[in-house]
Amino acid sequence: MNLKLYPILALILLFMSGHCAEAKDLYIMPSAIGKVRNKDNDRHKAELNKILKDKEFKKELRKGVLGFLERAAAKNAGVNIKQAGFDTKFDAEAILIPLLFVDNVISFVDEYGSADESLYKGSVYIGMNFLLFQAQSESLVYSAPLLISVPYLNKTKNFSLEPLAGQIRFAIVNFFKDKKTLKPNAQESLGNCLADMDYLFATRTCSVNDITISKGTAKRIEDTKKYKALAQMLAAQALSEEHLVLPPKTRFPAIRRGLHASVAMFGVSFQQGSEKGFSERDNVYSTKMRMPEPEIKYAISIKTGVKDVDLGPFIERNYTTACYLEGGGEKIKCIKAVEVQMSKRHTKVSDVHLYNSLINALSDLNSCKR
Repeated sequence: MNLKLYPILALILLFMSGHCAEAKDLYIMPSAIGKVRNKDNDRHKAELNKILKDKEFKKELRKGVLGFLERAAAKNAGVNIKQAGFDTKFDAEAILIPLLFVDNVISFVDEYGSADESLYKGSVYIGMNFLLFQAQSESLVYSAPLLISVPYLNKTKNFSLEPLAGQIRFAIVNFFKDKKTLKPNAQESLGNCLADMDYLFATRTCSVNDITISKGTAKRIEDTKKYKALAQMLAAQALSEEHLVLPPKTRFPAIRRGLHASVAMFGVSFQQGSEKGFSERDNVYSTKMRMPEPEIKYAISIKTGVKDVDLGPFIERNYTTACYLEGGGEKIKCIKAVEVQMSKRHTKVSDVHLYNSLINALSDLNSCKR
């Protein structure tokens, strides 16, 4: 044989062996939706729990999640995404469990019109976490925050989410169906996670930990707890384009319950302990949940300012928000303003525009200074 052919043959064999090693089928379980935490008996959270129990919504969500993962896996020729069913063999290494958890539900409305005919306009923001686990060791494979926004316009200030149920369900499913949901960097990260179950443990992960607001902002905002919660959700969403954002540790017990309930369809039970694997005799899988520690912990400080220009019967009001994100030696400065022209007859000027200014400030980190 011609000696010149040896390097070519070696490359062909290397490619073939690598391709075979990477080829794998991944079976996706039905998407489990965690119960909305509601320690403070928030009415919106109770309503959202009912909205997310809809059977047709769960079917559409499962289709959306499958398509979401199939598009990300397409870059890896050897990774095949399949739907797990009752006839699927329990191969813990190949089974992935998607979990969806609601972190917070926030609504804010502003009042317009006269005292006799008021109209309320605002938005509902729902912060969620999409998590993907491998059954074998309950390892977190992928993590992404979702921020769902639904507009509100009505004559009632203390509104219910029930009339918005269809919009909320559509927005959640559309997150997974919309091909433009993930930016190229985030799409590549998901593809890497599906190709390598340990990718999340070997790459830069982050979390949003501390949020502080200035004294002036604390005076302007009616509900600072709600304002901080929105800031946390917005920051997590923005950072997810560059990093894998991890869920808060407070969710770990609920995550474990969700994982255990998901594999029940196989008649298999999980128990916490050392990673011993599957016992056919007891039909029990002994495992230890693996959750990576965030490499970067971001802290956020927020300052706001309001400036008025008198225009006779109208006022032009400028709401400016400055957000400073610090973590991992990185400093990000985001400043955005909202200018609103309003009648002096406006019945009440609430802090809604400060919320909108905050949303603008954290909507795109590419427009921020570093």
